[in-house]
Amino acid sequence: MKKRNIIGIFILIILLIFMNNYFHIIDRSVGKANRNNEILPLNTSYEGISIFYDTLKKIGYAVKVDAENFIEKGESGIYVITENKSLNRFDLKDAESWIKGGGNLIYLTDRYDKYVYPDLLEKYKDSAYLYSLGKGRLLIGDIRLITNETLLKDKEGAYFILKCLDSLEGEICFNEYYRFSHGQNPSLYKNLSFPVKIILLQFLLFTIGCIVYLGKRFGKAKRIVDEIERDENEYLYASANLYEKSGCVDIIYKAFYEELQREIKKIYKGLRNADEWICLWEKDNLPYKEEAIQIFRYGKEIKDENRKDTFRMIKKMDKLIQMLVRRREEGWKRFKQKRL
Repeated sequence: MKKRNIIGIFILIILLIFMNNYFHIIDRSVGKANRNNEILPLNTSYEGISIFYDTLKKIGYAVKVDAENFIEKGESGIYVITENKSLNRFDLKDAESWIKGGGNLIYLTDRYDKYVYPDLLEKYKDSAYLYSLGKGRLLIGDIRLITNETLLKDKEGAYFILKCLDSLEGEICFNEYYRFSHGQNPSLYKNLSFPVKIILLQFLLFTIGCIVYLGKRFGKAKRIVDEIERDENEYLYASANLYEKSGCVDIIYKAFYEELQREIKKIYKGLRNADEWICLWEKDNLPYKEEAIQIFRYGKEIKDENRKDTFRMIKKMDKLIQMLVRRREEGWKRFKQKRL
């Protein structure tokens, strides 16, 4: 099986597991949240109050979520604070002076029965009470009256709270200031449910795995061959090899001999007789003197049929040619340096 098919199958399995977990969690809990955000206005789980919040919006009330300390603000508006057993950071006594100054507060908690005030205006069974405090109003009630789970079965408690809201004036603000520790800003990740965090972690690991695996290379790996400097007489050697296999050794010998003569004439431009070069070679004491004498004696034409001797002479001629080329180039460099 090809690697591409294996990768495709692996990705498909991961996606199936991811989607199965995702829809399984949604089906079981309808967005079940952890204890930190159970009664958030935007929470759609059974413990959340999103149905009540969205209903207020749809029927035309001015509703928003606020995260500032309402006690430090003015008395305008209606502030709603919701809490359960896991969230007991709000102290109603801190807000009493604010309410007496004309503020309106709706406090929905599972500790509603611990607060009693003398001036009772209305009540719903033993679950919600509307009090008058100075110039303001205070509604204390059971948080379970407006949870999504309760509203699917019983709406009377929510109707009572809605009637109390009608009697008050101002924008409705669901205050989340006390849901967070002092100095802590609201965090979307911290208020996600644990199963949702698991899904995000799976997706993150899957993405990292794809990047690491597919990022190793792009396309099929190719072997990198080091660049080899080509020999100056590469084509000459290739041609000589062809001549050798075809048995034309005399042509090879003649080509090298003529090349040697051309290099000699470049050095000794005043050379008249082709046979005089060996004398000048000895006179100038050039390198490879013995090889030069052997080639001179061997002559231009092949005199015997011994191929080994012929190839030895060809190698010697190539050696002399390379030496003459280097000598000429070095002489030219020295000449240029003197001119400079």
